[in-house]
Order: sequence, then structure tokens, then C-alpha cells
Amino acid sequence: MAHPRRAARDPLEGARPTDRQSRIGGLSWLGIGACAALACLAAPLALAQDDGLSLSAAYRVQRDSNLFRLADGVNPLFALGRPSAAETVHVRSVGLRYARDFSLQRLEADIGLVDYAYDTYDQLDLLARNHDLRWRWAITPDLTGTVRTQRDESVNSFEDTSVLTQRNRRLRRFQSVDANWRLDGAWTLIAEAQEARNENQQPLVGEDSQILRTTGLGVRRETPKGSSLALRWRSGEGETIDPNRPPAPLRDNDFQQDEWALDARWPVTDKTRLEANLAWIDREHERVAARDYDALNWRVSANWTPSAKTILRLSASEDFSSYQTSNASVTRTRRWTLNGTWVLTSKLSLQGSWGSADRDFQRPPPGVLPDIRKDRTRERLLSLRWAFARQASLDLTWQDSRRQSNVPSWRYRSDLLRVGISGRF
Repeated sequence: MAHPRRAARDPLEGARPTDRQSRIGGLSWLGIGACAALACLAAPLALAQDDGLSLSAAYRVQRDSNLFRLADGVNPLFALGRPSAAETVHVRSVGLRYARDFSLQRLEADIGLVDYAYDTYDQLDLLARNHDLRWRWAITPDLTGTVRTQRDESVNSFEDTSVLTQRNRRLRRFQSVDANWRLDGAWTLIAEAQEARNENQQPLVGEDSQILRTTGLGVRRETPKGSSLALRWRSGEGETIDPNRPPAPLRDNDFQQDEWALDARWPVTDKTRLEANLAWIDREHERVAARDYDALNWRVSANWTPSAKTILRLSASEDFSSYQTSNASVTRTRRWTLNGTWVLTSKLSLQGSWGSADRDFQRPPPGVLPDIRKDRTRERLLSLRWAFARQASLDLTWQDSRRQSNVPSWRYRSDLLRVGISGRF
């Protein structure tokens, strides 16, 4: 098997850093402090509006039975230097939102800090700085567009990480500008330019950090009943940005990508809506043609609201993506998910999801045996929310994850329990 998962054998030595809290000047406790104040003041201050300035704060604690997604039968003492792979994580966050219309223009800004603090594996601690800034511009009511910049930082999952017990940050950055020219009541022309950057601090098996820059054109048709159909073409260049990954004869850091996408939305009835997306992707590498691929990615979903207190969503998809190992170039993932929300009372709601994803590995380089590995990941989730005040809530969540594989070293089981409080004012 190519690129087998490796576990760090050296134990984590030394005491916890003494300057852990001073590293962020007390900001790690700002989220829980704001939540405590919110719980006391939520009733008189719960006046948040969509426009203007608002503050949000949240604190959650979660217990994961298998943080590092160790395979069944692996001894945590050997892999991690500790007797257990379970971990408790404290996540504190605080954010500001601002939105305001200025004539035909609209500004929207979301800025936040998220502090991840681990009880045992504190080398994973992270203070994430995130933002989502949007200028929805308009010259006339028929000529509009959006300028957007996003930054999303988090601790990455360990399910496909090859090295454990080290910092594992994922950073996503996205910048875009688009223009929409409405020709009449039904037809709209679209032009756009985007840059998407995805960086993984730890090399993931088969997945590279990369930058993709594209420009595109499209046309959209809408009907008075709410149906829409959009056709888009995007073309651009990309590059991988893993400086620590060693070069190899069958690796190519530069590629070109074209994409044709068709998006459709159809409100069948007042209670049922169908959505579909088809995308033909053609990727060509500059140096190693063996890594080229073209594929059709698709996604369909049905949304059903049988009553004012019940919302159901069923979705299915198939995705092909680059996955460069010594005996595979592409991974295919087939996924289905069922989500539901039930409003039990005016303050109590229940959310649940059940899903499965099947993944296999295709298109080995010439002269190489194919990767026989096949994975099936199943996830179940239940979440109970109590809105104890108008803008504040308490959440209790249970999540169960299981991956089966014909390669035993890739199997794992994990249970997660999370309790959180959040609010906005």
C-alpha cells in the first residue's frame, strides 16, 4: 500500500508550557467570559438585528474517544506515548458582525477569534483568526456583484494524516469578485474571478496543499415561480504548495483546470424543493501527464418541509478529486446524507443526521498495480438545542464515526460528546 499511515513513536515529553495562557494575553478566556455575561443579560439585551453591529460568543467542551483516528487494535502507548487516544477539547470563540446598506451598496463583515485548547495534547492548541468580508456592490439595480475575502483557520482532522502528535492546522483562504448583469426579468449574465488557497500544516496522504486561480463566465435563467438554471464555465491554473513534501518523479506541482458546471433549483411544491449540480472537471498537469484526469462530479438534494416544525433534507453525490500516491492519481467518493430538524417546543429543537461515504482509489500511473483499498465511513449525529433566551442557546451533541476498510490499518471508530453555550446580542 502506498504511503502507509505512520505514527510518531517518540513519547510527548516535558511539562505543559508555562506561558500557555499568556501567549494570547487572556483572549483564550474571553469567549467563556462573554458567554457567562450573556447568560445573565440575554433577556434585556436580546435585540440583535440583521443590520448594525452585533457580538457573538460561544464556549463548548467536547470529549473525543479517538482524536487521532487510530486504527482498531493500535496501542496508543506505542503510537502516541500515552495510554489513551481520547482527548478533551475546549473551544472558546468571540465574534463581531456588521451589516449595513448604503444606498445600492451593502457591506457585511464577520470577524472572529476561535481558541482551541487541548487538555493533554496541548501542542495542537490554536488561536484561529477568521473573517468573512463582503461588499455587495451595485451600479444600477440590474448591474450588481460581490467582492469577497474569507479566511477560515481550524485544527484539521487526523483521519488521513500521516504524522501524529504534531501541530495540525488547516488554513483556507478565498478571494473573489463577480458581476451580474440582469438582461430582463429572466436572464442574467455572470462574470467572475476567484483565488482559492488550501494549506494543510501536516501533509495529508494523497492530498496536496494547493492554490487555484480561475476566471469564469456564465448565464442564469430564473422563473417567477422560483426555479433557476445556471450554466458556468471556469478556467484557471493551480499549483501545489507543500514545501516539506519531498519531490518525486511522478509528482507535478503545476496544473491547468477547466470546469463546466450546471446548477438547477426547482421548487416542486410549497413544501418540496429539488436542487442539482453537475460539474465536468478537466485537469492537465504541465510535466506528468499520468496525473491528468477528467471526471463528472454531481450532487442532488431534496428538501421537504412537511410541517412548520419539521425539515428534512436528503442528498447524494459523487466526487472525483486529485489524490497522488505511488499507485493512484484520483479518488472517487460516493456519499449520501439524511438530515432532519424537529421543533419540539418553542424553546427546544432536535437535529439529527445519518450518512455514509464510500471511497476508492483509481488511475494508477503506468506500469503500477492499482490501489486495492476501499473505505466506507458512516456517521450518525444527534443534537438537542435549548433556546433558554431569545438570542442564547445551550446545545448537547453526540456524534458517532466509523470507517471500515479492506485495509485494516485504515479502520477506526470514534465517539464524540459535546456541550456548548452560545449567544448573540
